[in-house]
Amino acid sequence: MIDPTAADVRVYLFTYRRNHLLPRALNSLIAQTHRNWICEVHNDDPLDPFPKQLVADAADPRIHYVAHERNLGPTENFNHAFRPIREPFVSLLEDDNWWEPALLSRLLAAIAPHPSINVAWANSHLWRETESGEWEREGTIWPVTGHGTETIFDVPDPRQACRAVHSHGAMVLRVTPETMVPSPLTMPIVVIEPVRERAYPGRLLLVREPLANFAITRESWRSETADENMQLVVLLALTLMRRCPDTAPFFRQMWAECRGDRGHRQRSLVVAGAMAGRLRRVLLSAAPGELAMVAGWALRHPRRFARLFAAPSRFPDVLAFLEAADARVTEMSERS
Repeated sequence: MIDPTAADVRVYLFTYRRNHLLPRALNSLIAQTHRNWICEVHNDDPLDPFPKQLVADAADPRIHYVAHERNLGPTENFNHAFRPIREPFVSLLEDDNWWEPALLSRLLAAIAPHPSINVAWANSHLWRETESGEWEREGTIWPVTGHGTETIFDVPDPRQACRAVHSHGAMVLRVTPETMVPSPLTMPIVVIEPVRERAYPGRLLLVREPLANFAITRESWRSETADENMQLVVLLALTLMRRCPDTAPFFRQMWAECRGDRGHRQRSLVVAGAMAGRLRRVLLSAAPGELAMVAGWALRHPRRFARLFAAPSRFPDVLAFLEAADARVTEMSERS
């Protein structure tokens, strides 16, 4: 019998009205070869009895059911995972995703030799839900460069200007005062992953072996508009430019990482560069045709372009979180 009071990782399984997918997620946790975990299943629909019954049927003392008295919404729900606990690591499992049996074992082994690294995550298979409810595999998030290969990323990383490097649904996160910081409740869930990543001191460790499964479902709770998403990228890029190396290679890679997405992220980079005093670096990193596309969009949509400069006032709590996180990480780096 596993003693749930001696666990070394606490897993948070968050669910909301996905009863057709939740058993798959929970079963993937129970099947882990690493057995020394404890789990909280958080049901964010107070009127849905299915998750409680599922936990009862599992009859596993490591799994605890947590009912919410009201619907908290995704950001407040996720905050449960970022509070001080006795276990040295936390992990997040969302109800539409699932893990391979070796995930926890492999990640804990990978991070063990690196006490200064606070987050390790695994590569994921991508699965798309079809109209008929079937699942089609669409490759992996990261290229698979060999079985068990690990990659360590230095920070700041150019990718962090527009997205997260890590995947919070396939990670183990070290419990420290810096990592266990709640997100402001006004933070849009779409940006919680890249924003929270900036609060994790130290480098980032990727296990390239696909040990998780990320589901692209037909229904999503994400409701942000394109303009809101561009404003959020402005804040990610703005704060990164304030602390990143002022070098041409870094900015060229930053621009390259933000390609695609119909040019949305490149517009955000230009605005962030202007606000951060790094506009020349940003412009020199782009191809002439790309700058023409950004300029053409701005001329066609001057009001939308102008609104990108209002990102700090539109999302002040997100900006404050990023600035505080960057300040803590910088201070810790200077001390070390």
